[in-house]
Amino acid sequence: MQATRQQIIEFLKEKGHATVEELAATVSLTPMAVRHHLNVLQAENLIASSAIRRQSGPGRPSQVYQLTKAADELFPEDYFGLTDYLLVELTQQLGRDGVRQIFNNIAHRLASEAPAPKDNQTFEERLDEVVAFLSTKGFVVDWEAKENGYMIHAYSCPYRQVAKDHAEVCLLDKQIISSMLDTNPTRIACLSTADEHCTYRISRPIELILEPR
Repeated sequence: MQATRQQIIEFLKEKGHATVEELAATVSLTPMAVRHHLNVLQAENLIASSAIRRQSGPGRPSQVYQLTKAADELFPEDYFGLTDYLLVELTQQLGRDGVRQIFNNIAHRLASEAPAPKDNQTFEERLDEVVAFLSTKGFVVDWEAKENGYMIHAYSCPYRQVAKDHAEVCLLDKQIISSMLDTNPTRIACLSTADEHCTYRISRPIELILEPR
C-alpha cells in the first residue's frame, strides 16, 4: 500500500477515528492532499465517514473517518501460532493421550452437526453428504468408487498448518467420516506429510458386496 495511506490506516487503527485536519497533521500534508488519499481508501472500502464532529469554536463541522471491517484484513493475525502454543501447552499438561481425547471429543461434536442418514439411503448418497458436510467445514473433498470399496480424497484441509506439528488434528476429519458412515476409514495419504492430498480407504459395506448395484 502507498506509504501515506498506510500511515492513515495505522493512525485510524490506533485512534479509532479522526478528522481530515488531524490526519493532515499526522502525515504532514495539506487537508486537500489528505482528502485525495481518503477518497482512494473509501473507494477500496477501507474507511468510511460517519458522524460530524462539532467544533468547540466557530467554523464548519468536520467529518470523522474510521476504518471499516474490511480494513481488519490489513493487519496480520497469527491464529496458527497461537494454536501451536496452546497445543504444546496442552500436551505438556495432559500428555498425548489427553490431547487425542480432546480432539476426539471435538470431532464427535462436529459430527453431531452432520445430517442424519435417511431411510433407504444408499451408501453412495451418504458419501455425497459426507463430502458436502466436510466442505462446509473448509475441506476441498470428493470420493471415488473402487473395486473393493471407496476412497475419500481431501485436496485441501483448513487445519493443514497446525497438523504438521500436531498429528492429533487429523483425528477431526477421520472421526467425522467414521461417524457419518459408521465405519473405520484407513488413512493412506496425508497432506501434513507432504502427500498431494489426504486419502481415506473405506471398505465396501457387506450389504453392497452381497447385493451389488
